[in-house]
Amino acid sequence: MTSRRWMRALGVALRSSHFNIASSFSQPNITQYYRANDEVSCLIRLCRAFSSLPSHTILSMPSLSPTMTQGNLIKWHVKAGDEITAGTMLADIETDKATLGFENQEEGFIAKILLPENTSNIAVGTPVAVIVEDRSSISAFATYSAGITKAPTPSSSVSTSSANTVGHATSPASYPSHTKLSMPSLSPTMERGNIVKWMVEEGTEIKPGDVLAEIETDKATLAFENQDDGFIAKIVKPAGSKDVPVGTTVAIIVEDKTSVAAFASYSETSSPAASSNAAPKEATVVPSASASAASSPAAPKTVSSSRLGPAARMLLAESGLSRDQVTPTGPKGIITRYDVAAAIAAGVKPTTAVDPAPLATPHMSAPPAAAAAAAAVPQATGPVPGSTYVDTPNTQIRKIIATRLLESKVAIPSLYLVMDTRLDEANQLRAMLLQQGIKVSLNDIVLKAIATALAEVPEANCFWDSKAQEAKQFNTVDVCVAVATEKGLITPIVKGADKKSLQQISKDVRDLALRARDNKLKPEEFMGGSFTVSNLGMMGVSHFSAIINPPQAAILAVGTSQQKAVILPSGSAGSETFMTVTLSADHRAYDGDMASKLLNAFKALIEAPSRLLM
Repeated sequence: MTSRRWMRALGVALRSSHFNIASSFSQPNITQYYRANDEVSCLIRLCRAFSSLPSHTILSMPSLSPTMTQGNLIKWHVKAGDEITAGTMLADIETDKATLGFENQEEGFIAKILLPENTSNIAVGTPVAVIVEDRSSISAFATYSAGITKAPTPSSSVSTSSANTVGHATSPASYPSHTKLSMPSLSPTMERGNIVKWMVEEGTEIKPGDVLAEIETDKATLAFENQDDGFIAKIVKPAGSKDVPVGTTVAIIVEDKTSVAAFASYSETSSPAASSNAAPKEATVVPSASASAASSPAAPKTVSSSRLGPAARMLLAESGLSRDQVTPTGPKGIITRYDVAAAIAAGVKPTTAVDPAPLATPHMSAPPAAAAAAAAVPQATGPVPGSTYVDTPNTQIRKIIATRLLESKVAIPSLYLVMDTRLDEANQLRAMLLQQGIKVSLNDIVLKAIATALAEVPEANCFWDSKAQEAKQFNTVDVCVAVATEKGLITPIVKGADKKSLQQISKDVRDLALRARDNKLKPEEFMGGSFTVSNLGMMGVSHFSAIINPPQAAILAVGTSQQKAVILPSGSAGSETFMTVTLSADHRAYDGDMASKLLNAFKALIEAPSRLLM
């Protein structure tokens, strides 16, 4: 038989078994085949190896977050012999972000669990289970191992990553079984958090949904909700702890109240699990050739299957991404909802115009020139020796503001346009509405006017895509309002402002501003937006230039109203009320013509505000 015919025979065998060579034979074994045999003999041996097992599918450790390279297998929800369907929860996987469910995508039966519960540091792509289509095939996998071995000595194992939202800890003999609660990532840009207040105390029984603590993020103060049943055994980080890195253990949960007392003197530094001499109980996986290939950045892109689960299909539709833009990790190349979420979080942009969430994306990377400019910015060296000062602790919000606004000033080439607008008609409109029992502020009229202007000049409702090196339009007009709080500036969003009435905008702004000052905004209420308005007119500021809020392309700075002498149409001298506004715009997305069109559209609406009532 010719080599080409053997190649075709091998292809048939591989397709019929849905098998992955790299996950069945370790690299040394394949190399040994090729060293000891010629091409035909090698193919014969491989075909015989495949033909010894019924048709089956290898389930590998999935990639459940954009930065995940390995995971911990916390718990299996199935066992060998169980029948499974699409959507069945197979296992709980602890990633570098959180503990997530591993959902099944195929119908069949669990033939073999390759890695037991509590196995740590499993490389993405490593086989963890085998699925067969027929129950009668299960027995053939009783001794199947897929070439997975445990580390021969504890010294070759790697400690469990601490960068997880919820981590099931190693259970050394000195401590009962417990779960470590870590500082969660409550916003896309959060790196550290402050524990404002604990809502529970040691010994408290907790259930899923209970609020454990209030965490101050880089955006707001948010609730940290519990996900498990149990008891608080130890609060590791007390209320008032500041700059706690995401992933740091903040508390310990146990399943049994009798175990609480064992953690009375527990600390992360004294924990036997943290000791370098403590031998971990979990098996440590030696990554197979397939796992190494899966985690390698040079690995070729996996071709996705045509099949999609409902959750993945919905996420693709909402995000505007195509299947080709998502790397599948499900069996047989199926795209899971985690794959789509990972692509979105990684900043993958849709091929067609969609409504991105600017502030919900990771920080923009400044171009090389901007990075060089940032490096050249002189850094403050502190006060002159001998001077006195008060050291005021900085909030997370102010820290992130400092970082992002520096990025904006260094990376964005800004243009500034200043224009005076008459306010007499706007003031008359406010008085007329007040007589009807409708109270609106001048700022409400400004928001409605700029939102309508953006709808009339849609090319100005845009952002600059640094990767594509082009301006892209938003699908909706979502205007951010700069609100000063005790902890820093925050920009809640009036969504769809061009389609809302003045009365509704006024109501939304009052509600958002109140909850912003009380740190009660939800993440979706301050992450996003297509344009920002900053108004210092009530502070008596005549005019100013605001810094662009990246990745938005423009911000409108509003000054106070002033009486100015004018020549009236009758030819006599008189006075009118004016307001000065300044548009700061990203010159990569805006040019002078577009910026002028936007300001003129705004001016026309402010000076004839009856159009805003239509």
